Amino acid sequence: MGSSDFGGAPGEHIQGPASGPPSPPLPLPVKIGYGAAELGMSAVEVMLQLYLLVFYTETVDLEAQYAGIALALAILWDAMVDPAMGAISDHTRTRWGKRRPYIFIGSVSLAVSFTLLFSPPKLDGQLATFLYLLLGYMFVNTSMTFINVPHSALGGELSFDRNVRTELFGWRLLFKNFGFLLGAMLPGVLLEWAERGGQAAPDATSRSQASLSIGLAVLLSAWVTFFIARGYDKPGERMPIRWASVGGRVLKFLRDLYEVATSKVFLPLLIAYCIAFIGRTINASLALFYYRIRLGFSEYETVVYVLGLFMVVLSFSILIWVGISRRWGKKLPAFWGAMLLGIITTILYPLLPAGELWASLFFVSVISGSLVGSIILFDSLVADIVDYDELVTGHHREGLYFGCWLMATKVSRAAGLVATGWMLKMIGFDEDAVQHPPEVGQGLALMFGPGVGILFILAALVFLWMPLTDQRHRRIQVLLQRRQAHRRRA
Repeated sequence: MGSSDFGGAPGEHIQGPASGPPSPPLPLPVKIGYGAAELGMSAVEVMLQLYLLVFYTETVDLEAQYAGIALALAILWDAMVDPAMGAISDHTRTRWGKRRPYIFIGSVSLAVSFTLLFSPPKLDGQLATFLYLLLGYMFVNTSMTFINVPHSALGGELSFDRNVRTELFGWRLLFKNFGFLLGAMLPGVLLEWAERGGQAAPDATSRSQASLSIGLAVLLSAWVTFFIARGYDKPGERMPIRWASVGGRVLKFLRDLYEVATSKVFLPLLIAYCIAFIGRTINASLALFYYRIRLGFSEYETVVYVLGLFMVVLSFSILIWVGISRRWGKKLPAFWGAMLLGIITTILYPLLPAGELWASLFFVSVISGSLVGSIILFDSLVADIVDYDELVTGHHREGLYFGCWLMATKVSRAAGLVATGWMLKMIGFDEDAVQHPPEVGQGLALMFGPGVGILFILAALVFLWMPLTDQRHRRIQVLLQRRQAHRRRA
């Protein structure tokens, strides 16, 4: 397979095994420190997914369909900001690097906005509540973008070694799991304490306290990454003189965004991940409803036992998936991870017996948790596709790729939230009901099981169309290394 397969320059052909010289080793503290920022972001994201819809519908008394629309609009706004943030960080030149300054600024903004979102003032009427949720969630999402896009792009730049990249995204997922535990369990634990203490409005008090604590975690975890990555975050490329005008830069950004979004290599991966993310959003938004109404678990049992064990198993599974990717590559393991997760989800959730905690712990926490770890392979593949793009175009557009990646996932999340709000209405869910009829529980089981599982299966099938195999990526890296060596000699 010659250079024409990847857009390489004439004469850049591969002879012999597809392997190149190893990258310089990346110190373990840098790998760990890179992943740290994900803890705070994950805690925010999980608390938003698990509690925001429930909080505003049951505690603040906003109708479910209006809450779903507010969340979707805020996420769509955020999605438009992601690619722009990626392109801006690609071309940022400061003495602190091109990604780290935004991680620092975004952490402060996110900590403040997230606390305010779960501490709403006394609001009069549905419109005022809708607008507070809409504007507050827009503020939170924009702040998250300032951290998330540069942080994601930084992971692909810390090492050229494809296996080290998988390790980096493994550390990132590990800290994401720690953040999941914090964001999922802390509100439930604080609620339990508030109820035992006889506090008035325990829901509102516990959510406000949890958001403040998680805001502090955002600051600490992001600042660890900011300081540990010092010296590894290089300044970005200068914009060419012909694009110096504002209008020219906008046109170049739109052209680059179109090229990225329509890439024959990137598009199948992007579509597959978006389909899966819609399912993941529906799953996360319905989790508390499903376990409480369908299975009869308390919030404490759900977040501490079921979701807690789930994240412990997921954390250990990362080591297994990193080892699998070293042995068998990334594409086929990622496919089978998504496919098996979809099959199990479709069959499992409608059949789980109510009140039997052991069944949920084994089937949900252990089996499903071990399969979800395959998600690191999808994130790592984005960094590999950036290598292909650099070989073809000569430009390093890591930020734009991850910005587009996050934009698409947020559009998918918005679609999932709107679908969740309307599906709750369709099955007869009543925000003010103390007890729900059996039909509501059955509807939740179908939405939570086959409704989500079929999306995972479809995503796995679409992913098969992604043409970047592991062997091809190794050859691309060899061509890039030869090109860089030629430029240094010249």
